[in-house]
Amino acid sequence: MEQLFNPQLPGGGRPDIQLCIFPHLPEFLVIDSREGNPRVLLLSTDDVFDEEFYRAVESEFSEALRSSSEFLFSHFINLPITIEETVRDIAMSFILDRLGVQVDQEDELPSVVVYVVSGGALAAHAKKILEGLKDLIHASFKGSEADRWGDTIADLVERETVIMQKLNERQVAEAFKGDSPDYFTLWESRN
Repeated sequence: MEQLFNPQLPGGGRPDIQLCIFPHLPEFLVIDSREGNPRVLLLSTDDVFDEEFYRAVESEFSEALRSSSEFLFSHFINLPITIEETVRDIAMSFILDRLGVQVDQEDELPSVVVYVVSGGALAAHAKKILEGLKDLIHASFKGSEADRWGDTIADLVERETVIMQKLNERQVAEAFKGDSPDYFTLWESRN
């Protein structure tokens, strides 16, 4: 767990940009170390993923959907993977564009590390994850600026945790009622 937020790249360098995504929140954290003067930003998904983003995804989806006719069933089966990769690529290009990075020049793209802060690890190790994220900030900032961002991170982690707990409670309630698609039983008599 101590190495969970180790931002070193394989060559030993540090990434230019680190993204901390909280899947159930409408904002995400960006640590931008490109220009020697690190900055931390809290971006809203609404500001980054606008109508232009959705049009780009829809266009790519349409193209991917129609791109094969030789092995159509195989193509349909693999379509979710293709769509996931497409959405991820387009989302990253919109995030980088929002940060002022020209995506057109692929050889000049910054190194990016993405942390997805959610799931079982957050539920079981929220305090360690919080400390790891705060350490990322303290590596770039000192003093009151680091403390202010530490408070922001603590708020994000707490809000993500609360939402996850509510979702888990809802899923358990649905499973007990038999309303969940993930619900299963060893023996059931519906007569």
